[in-house]
Parts: sequence; C-alpha cells; structure tokens
Amino acid sequence: MTRIPESEWERVALETLAELGWRPLAGEKIAPGSGERDTWDELLIRPRLLEALRRLNPDVPGHYLQQALAEIAAPRSQDAITENHRIHRCLVDGYPLSYIDTDGIEQNPRIRLISTEPEQNDWLAVNQVTVRDRDVHRRFDLVLYVNGMPLSILELKAAGAESVGVSNAYWQLQTYLDELPMAFRFCVFTVASDGTGAKYGTPFTPLNHFAPWNVDDDGARCRKPRIEEGIDIQPLDDALDGLCNQERFLQACRNFTAFDEGPDGLVKRIAKPHQYFAVTKAVGRTVAAVASNGKAGVVWHTQGSGKSMEMELYANLVSRRPELRNPTLVVVTDRNELDGQLFQTFAQSLLLPERPKQIHERAQLRDELAGRITGGIYFTTLQKFGLSKAEKDAGIRHPLLTDRRNVIVVVDEAHRSHYDDLDGYARHLRDALPHATLIAFTGTPISFAERDTQAVFGDYIDIYDLTRAVTDGATVPVSFEPRLIKVALADGMSQDEIDRAADEVTLGLDDAERARVEASVAVVNAVYGAPERIDALAADLVAHWEERRARMEPFIGAPGKALIVGGTREICARLYAAIVALRPDWHADALDAGRIKVVYSGTASDQPPVRDHVRRDSENSAIKARLKDADDELELVIVKDMMLTGFDAPPLHTLYLDRPLKGALLMQTLARVNRTYRGKQDGLLVAYAPLADNLATALSEYTVDDQAMRPIGRDVEEAVEIALEFVTQLARDARALRLAGSARARRVAGDAHRGHDGCELPARPAEPAQRPRPRGRAAGRPLPRGQLGTRTRLGPGIPSPGTRRAARRDRLLRRGAGVDGEVRRLGPAGAGRADLGRDPAAARPAGRAVDGHRRGARHL
Repeated sequence: MTRIPESEWERVALETLAELGWRPLAGEKIAPGSGERDTWDELLIRPRLLEALRRLNPDVPGHYLQQALAEIAAPRSQDAITENHRIHRCLVDGYPLSYIDTDGIEQNPRIRLISTEPEQNDWLAVNQVTVRDRDVHRRFDLVLYVNGMPLSILELKAAGAESVGVSNAYWQLQTYLDELPMAFRFCVFTVASDGTGAKYGTPFTPLNHFAPWNVDDDGARCRKPRIEEGIDIQPLDDALDGLCNQERFLQACRNFTAFDEGPDGLVKRIAKPHQYFAVTKAVGRTVAAVASNGKAGVVWHTQGSGKSMEMELYANLVSRRPELRNPTLVVVTDRNELDGQLFQTFAQSLLLPERPKQIHERAQLRDELAGRITGGIYFTTLQKFGLSKAEKDAGIRHPLLTDRRNVIVVVDEAHRSHYDDLDGYARHLRDALPHATLIAFTGTPISFAERDTQAVFGDYIDIYDLTRAVTDGATVPVSFEPRLIKVALADGMSQDEIDRAADEVTLGLDDAERARVEASVAVVNAVYGAPERIDALAADLVAHWEERRARMEPFIGAPGKALIVGGTREICARLYAAIVALRPDWHADALDAGRIKVVYSGTASDQPPVRDHVRRDSENSAIKARLKDADDELELVIVKDMMLTGFDAPPLHTLYLDRPLKGALLMQTLARVNRTYRGKQDGLLVAYAPLADNLATALSEYTVDDQAMRPIGRDVEEAVEIALEFVTQLARDARALRLAGSARARRVAGDAHRGHDGCELPARPAEPAQRPRPRGRAAGRPLPRGQLGTRTRLGPGIPSPGTRRAARRDRLLRRGAGVDGEVRRLGPAGAGRADLGRDPAAARPAGRAVDGHRRGARHL
C-alpha cells in the first residue's frame, strides 16, 4: 500500500477536533517566549491554567490561586505514574488549599481545575509540540489541552509504510514516557494511530490492553472502514469522535479512569467502550429501578472482558448519585473463592468513595446491615443470607435487616441454581432487604432454563458477547482440541451415570453438602482415575505440553502457563505423581520452586496421596501468584475446582480438561485462557473428557454471532482450514488494496496551505469522497468559533463535511426530542445525561430516555 503521510492524518485529526469544539493551533504558537509555555521541558501552559482557576474559583483571592498553581504544577517525585495519580486526584476532587481570609477566618476550599460544563473550559488542540530536556529533543504530534493542562497525547504514523502502524505509534509513546516522564503527569489517555487503525489507553497501559473506540453514540459497533454519505470513515475518525467529544472527554477524566494500589505499586486503567456504555446504562437503570420495582437488570459481558472493572466503576458512580442518598452496596457472590477475589479487586481500588468491608459470618452480616443508616460497600456470599438450624426448625422467615430503598444488591454471576425467587437464599435475601434494588453482572448468559432469574433481576441492560470481545481484541479466541483418553466402564455403569456423578463433583458445594457426594467421588475415582488411564493421560499431556510451550514461546517471550483440571482431588494427586515420574526435574518440594504444582482445599483428616498437596490458603495464594508471573518457572498447575472461576492469569494459554463440565461452569472455566497477554494469539482447550456435546449445548445459549463464529470452542482442524481460506482471500485482495492505496495517496498529495492560527496543513484534495475523511466547513459557510477557517472544493452532489455534520446534528436533535420538547443530549442509550455526573446546581436539559423514564440534571 502506498504511503499516506503523517501530516495528512494530522490535518484530518485537527479538523475533526475543530468540529468537536477544540481550537487548533500550531506548536510554535505556544512555544516558550510566546506567552504560553514557560520552558521547553514543560508541556503545561500555566497562564491558561491560572485563568481557568480564576474563572472557576471566583471567591478565592488571586494570590492564593497563584500559590495553588505553583503547588499543583511542581512535581513531588520523578515517577510518572505517582505524579499522574496526584494530578488525577486534583482533577477529580479539586486541590485542597488553606488560607486565612481578610476577616481572620480560616478557609479550606478545594480549588477546581476543570469544570463539568464543557463551555466553561478552554479547549486547545496543538500539533507538533516540541519538548526538550537536557539532551532529549522530541516533537509530539498532537497534544490536547484543557485549561492549559496537557490531558491527552496523540502519536500518528504514516499509513501504508513498512514497519509502522498502531504498535509502532504505541512504542513511540513509550519512548517519550521513558525519556520525558514529567510530560505525562497530566495525561489522562494517549492515542496511537496510523489513521487506518487507532487505539487508546493510559500512558501506562500495555499494548495488548490498548483498545479501539469502534462504537457509535449508542454503543453499537461500527463497521470499519465504511462510507457515510460519500465520506470515507476511518478508525481514527471514530476514535476522535468517541473520545474527544467534550462531554465524554470530561467523563473519561472524572468517572472512567481508575487507579489501583497493589503489591506491585500503582496501576492506572481507563474504561474501554463496552465498559463505558455498560456502566452508564447500568447506573441509569438503577436510578429508575430504585424509584420503581427494584429490578435494575442484568449486564452480560463475556468472561475476560473486564467485568470486575465494570462493577468497580458502577459502584463508584452509583454511590455518588444524589438521588440515591448515599446508598448501601451489598456485593454478593455464591462461593468464598469468588468473594475473596472480587473483594481484593475492590480493596486495591483508589476510585471508590469508601473502603469496602468483607463479611465473614452470618451474624456479622445481620449486624452491619441492620445498624447501617447510609453508605457502606459490603462483600458477602449468598449463603450468609441463610437461616440457622434453629430458625429452620422453628419455620421462621429470615429477619428483616432494613427496609430502606437505597440499598443496592450487586450480584456476580447470577444463575438459577442460587437465585430463584421461590425458595432458598434469594428468598431470604428478599426477606432481609425487601426494598433493595437488584442488579447482576454475569460473564455467561442466563440460560433458557433460568428465565426466572431475569424475573428476579430484570431484563438485560447490555450484552457484550464472545464474538465482539474477540473482534475488539478484549479477549483472544479459544480453540478446541479433543484428545479423549478412553475409559473402561464397570459392569452396570453407563456414561450418563458417570457424567451425572461428575456434574455433582463440579458444583461449588459448601462443607455441609460434601458428604452427599462422597459416593459420586468414588465413582469418578474408579473410572477416570484407573491407573492405566492416569498413566496414558500423563504421557500424552507431557508430550502435548512440551510441543505447545515451544510453539507459544516466540509469541509471548516465555513458555506460558497451563491449567490441568481433574475430576477429584485423588485423581489430581495421582496425575501429579505420574507426570513427575516422567519428568522428575519438574518437581520441587519448595513452594517457590518447581514447574508443576497441585492446588485444592483440604483438611487435616485427608489421607495420602490427597494430603500431600493440602496447603494453607496463604500457600495456595503464593502458587497462584507464581502462575500469574510469566517469568516464574512454574508452568503447570493441577486443580479440581479452585481457580476455575474468577481467577485471572493472563499468561495462561492452555487448559487441559479431564472432567465433563457443563453449562455456565464450562464456559467460565474456558475463559481462564482467553485473556490477552503480550503477543498471545489464542487460548487452547485440550479435552481429555467428552466435552464436544456439552460445549455445543453451552454455546446454544449464546448470541447468534457466537454460535456462528464460535470464538470459543472451534475445532483446531477447522480453524486451520479457515486460516488457509483467509490467506488465500488476502492474496486475491492484495493487488486491489495496493491499487486503492496508490489512488488515495495521489489524491491526498498537493501543495501545503496555511490553516487557522498559522497551522501548516497539506492541501486538500479535490475529491473528498475518495480520501481519508475530510473535515472543515462548507464553502462560504461561517464556522463556530475555533474551527478551521478553510474552504473545501467538493465534487457534484457530495455534501461538505460541515453540511453533513450539521445535518447529522439536526437529525440527532430531532430524534432526541423528549415528550415535552426538551432536547436530549449526548449519552448512551439507556443512560442519558443523568449518568454523566453534574453538580445539583448545574441542571441542564435531560439525557436520553431510560426504559421510558426521562431524567433531568446530572450529578457528580
């Protein structure tokens, strides 16, 4: 493909930003000596920030605002992410300042750096910004300033040139970060693009977590590339339209950026498009549900796509909604392992308004909820809403804990086995919290047999299926390779009976129910754990893993990891012994050594060989941490049912399944290997137990796209055939693509012209319908303040970009009119302005409708 120069994409980006209300400017116009930037090593434009501080804090004397500016701008360390988090807190919460006023009274205002009202801020898009620090001399392609603060940095590469693209633009940004860390202390997000591809993330986000903004204003996925009204729409256009719309840009800064603090230090994350829309819809539906039937609905986002972060963002936003009067959140899971994992995610969060609390006892749950008037984020298992034996024997109902309406129960993985509304724990939950609002987040769909689950929670709020997650790069596909190890059935024993016994073993049973399945365990041990079968399984597994790890190492720079799932603890222990008999050097007694380990729960009464691998929870946690570390020598971990749900280890790429799992548990288990990581292209399920029918049955509950595309569970042989067909099709299209690229390059070439405020821009082509999306005003039509004052010559019958955008805005306004004629502003369907966050005094026209409920002002 012929090269399309960076300058062309830069011009396209500037024109797009101008239409979104950003004022384009050349880098030389803000260089030191211009009255804007103070020094070459500082991106911040202090005069603009000082003016914004005066405008947004009129009651604070000017000299104190100058003091605040000096303190905000002065780095307190040379660590980029530490400084970035400090500035983030200033952007969100304001800068705390203390001074004595003229009356001798101490004042403690929080200085606002940015307004939630776009029109109260100063928006500036600057290209070719030079930064110098000692012997480092760099030029940033585009820097986006709000009130003089460089909140976003864009790196553009030439499309079609060899060895360039999104990845090269990303690594260029990483070079800038390494060399000029303080230039990124204000940066909310960066964009890496070659025009035909565009992805965004925080300055500290790994490349595999950079995401495209590939949706429209309702969250529907956009086809790319595409032609709209004769205009060629490229991914860079969609990224700028989606991320740099001033309303959404402010949302990203305040409500959709999160920091965590864990053992390895600070981590910064920003919401991907599907997370942004799911959370905003969920908040809107929750507000409506609290005022009505208490059924907010179900968010179904496939495993591995960031559901935990969605729950964290949701908890933060819903906690701050003034209509809910400081609600109490109760986060519920159905097993202790999931409860601990999700709680740990929330406990590390620096986003939430208060620290969460984990409930360990039934009495503690009752005391906390009964004694709480407002606020609180509690984590508990559903079983703690059960009755004591004495209460069951007396036939009494679960005691009422609170009848407040501002209690929100957030359920992780809601399925019928636990959440029916007729009896059991869900009934007890309703008795305890009769007016609570329920919302569910699930990584697998509500099955056809579980429709009463939706009767408890309400309809789907948002769906992000397997196909879309793989297409977006949020997860990787998982292929299916059957390698059955035959079993010899005992007299009178059928395969159905074995499967039924195994199903009982696979359920997350509590201690009181374990005795009921001891007979089933014996059956599975006798059949799947036959000595000759264990030996055959170990030999095949070792050979397969040695080939698989060698094949994966070039992609991820390490062998990667695999999970082996056995039917019982005894089978797990015996399989370990068989494997280390073949590869003795894989074994090590030390917890922090060895290439293979076994992880399951146990008690002091367990007998060998099961007892040989029973460890304390802290020791099992250490093994889990090793499995997450790609550079650790641990490669294989054998489990029974631990780590099958909720466990996240991106280096995992292979799952050996020797157990006939079904339904939601099967799909959740497969998701252990669908996480993105470095150059990881796929995950692999190796089935030693009969799983093909179970997999087909589970997928039948998914979307039409998932059933057709099978991003999880496609047979490896079929995948190879599809890959060969794809390569053949690429060869057919190569010549056409080269010809199209050459034609486009010829059309975008031309003499340079001078744009608004002296910004150098390449000449416009005469045929905008055949080039990267043109921007600007229609000939002779005045533009709003800040847009490029240039004209575009158009072919017959082709609308100018300005005319097209004006027509689109008119259509949106007409489509968005409320029942009383109010104009509804930008926001995802089902969410509206109410989800975006505003101060109560800053009421503005209502947002989009949510299930027929119009809503008014947003609140922060």
